[in-house]
Amino acid sequence: MPKPGLLICLTYHLPNVSGLTLSAHALALHLAGRGYPVRIATARHPADLPAREEVEGLEVHRSRALAIVAKAAVMPGYAATVWRALDDMSAVNLYLPNLDAAVVAIVARLRGRRLIVTYACSVSRRTLFDRFSRLVAASTHLVAGLLADRIHVVSEDYAAQSTFCRLFRRKLDFAPYAVPLPLGPDEPARPTPPDDVAVIGFVGRISRQKSLELLLDAIPDVADRLGRDVRLDLIGPAEGVIGESYWPGIKLRIEESGGRMRYRGVLRGEALAAAYRELDVLVLPSADRLESYGLVQVEAMLRGVPVVASDRPGVRLPVQETGMGELFSSGDVGALVEALVKVLADPGRYCCDSSQVEARLGNAVAARPYVSLLEAIEAESGR
Repeated sequence: MPKPGLLICLTYHLPNVSGLTLSAHALALHLAGRGYPVRIATARHPADLPAREEVEGLEVHRSRALAIVAKAAVMPGYAATVWRALDDMSAVNLYLPNLDAAVVAIVARLRGRRLIVTYACSVSRRTLFDRFSRLVAASTHLVAGLLADRIHVVSEDYAAQSTFCRLFRRKLDFAPYAVPLPLGPDEPARPTPPDDVAVIGFVGRISRQKSLELLLDAIPDVADRLGRDVRLDLIGPAEGVIGESYWPGIKLRIEESGGRMRYRGVLRGEALAAAYRELDVLVLPSADRLESYGLVQVEAMLRGVPVVASDRPGVRLPVQETGMGELFSSGDVGALVEALVKVLADPGRYCCDSSQVEARLGNAVAARPYVSLLEAIEAESGR
């Protein structure tokens, strides 16, 4: 008997890059590697993408987006796309935030499919438009929550600050998110860092929610405190990030840094793994509630790189689980400087074997809520 299949529904998929899209893709690959059929239903953005194609062995169905409003895609035909893509699938995985959450949940129920919701992050409250968007999202998310069998959220502390999660606390299942760059079996060991320069890294979208000004402001003070050169490497998408116009200001700061800061572009695969191994410490300075975890923390830790992260719900989980780093008070540049100096002055204190990181935060752990649901469906069909 074939294994039950999963349709993953999310607003954006590759080639659009965000932690959510990369994690969803990593989860899909992990489940497919365990023999479960997986499909993806998403927006056709950019518009020149094919309506249907195979990406790394995964069947991707795309619905035309009439418009992009902030970070939301307006897709009148998404219900039909999901309906067709559900053929031969046994369950639906819906990622929130999603403007079409209610539509997806209703289609899943009409077709008799089980529904697991992934609550990836809360909606920002920064601007008046953000607050309006949050009100619109709340109604469609509420329908999805009511119809869901299970809801996956990264941690109990992140759920505690979410109205949505508190409403549906009996359905919650806690697990980390899948990482797109797990440790490869043949990856070389991280070399001993040189003493003459401390390399601080940031990996992620160059977007406002990442609070990069905080990190840029901290670099001169860290160098003064350490008494040696410090270099900051920024890695990730900068131009064309959906809903953002943040890059020009950061680019100007880099150009004015005299070589102390550099932008290395978008790196993937072995190039990104090699860049991690060059770092003395990775920083996740995000002060925005949109940041719920920070996949890059786990990718760095798997390669022996300690982390300094904002002490926020969800974001603090990797450091708490592994001890591989320090947390700092969100938005406090002085606290960030102190945390960086502490890690860079005594890096040996923050060592943890990669197998321990994998056991606590690896993709097998991240996939547990989905495998559990699919195994339950398989058991029911075998009765």
